[in-house]
Amino acid sequence: MKEPEIIASEWSNHGSTWTNNKQFDEDGYYVVRDLWNVEELYHPLPTERGMLMYWGKELHQFEHNPVEEQVDGSLSRYNHPQYRRIHSKIGKKIEEIIGRKLYTTYFYDRFYLPGQELKKHTDRDSCEISVTVHVSTNLEESWPIWIKTPNTYTDKTKKQLLTKGEERSVVLQVGDGMIYKGCERPHWRHVMPGTLESSLPTNNKELYYHQIFFHYVLQDGQRAHCAWDRGVT
Repeated sequence: MKEPEIIASEWSNHGSTWTNNKQFDEDGYYVVRDLWNVEELYHPLPTERGMLMYWGKELHQFEHNPVEEQVDGSLSRYNHPQYRRIHSKIGKKIEEIIGRKLYTTYFYDRFYLPGQELKKHTDRDSCEISVTVHVSTNLEESWPIWIKTPNTYTDKTKKQLLTKGEERSVVLQVGDGMIYKGCERPHWRHVMPGTLESSLPTNNKELYYHQIFFHYVLQDGQRAHCAWDRGVT
């Protein structure tokens, strides 16, 4: 969703994704330190670039698209078998935090490289409740994810603005997760530090930043019909 669409969507959104976690509802995100054991999440930087779309339970059951459509030059892996079981287990943890039952939809992980950025956007309907987990990096400096909190209004008609939402940076350590309302809250990353030249294998230090995204919908919510979405289009 592009910037003008994001603005229009935010104005028309009346907070349809409500939960039993007051802070999560007020901010649109919630940080969980040490959400998952990173030893189970870790994967070395692959040589491929583009998108790997796994359609089965085996590592060889995938299709390769050399173009990564959202972050050009990065590598995204949709529904990688390593994370199938973890997807459901993290969903149970999120249910305890927000007090609502979830259906799993899809998940993917991305390896970012220097000079790449994640443009401001909101997600599709199957990402109603999402979590981004920091898996690993060899950057020597932090690289935060940014998220915009909701505007508040005097009433549900949204005719009079009370407070404007804030653009906040969130630094995730390895193993930390940020739960967020993917369809409602704009989120992005600025350009990743470093240069491609500095990350060439000849320098024995190919810089990268590995993140995984798990997506869910509320079982009794307006997006429950998206539970079929497995992210491969």
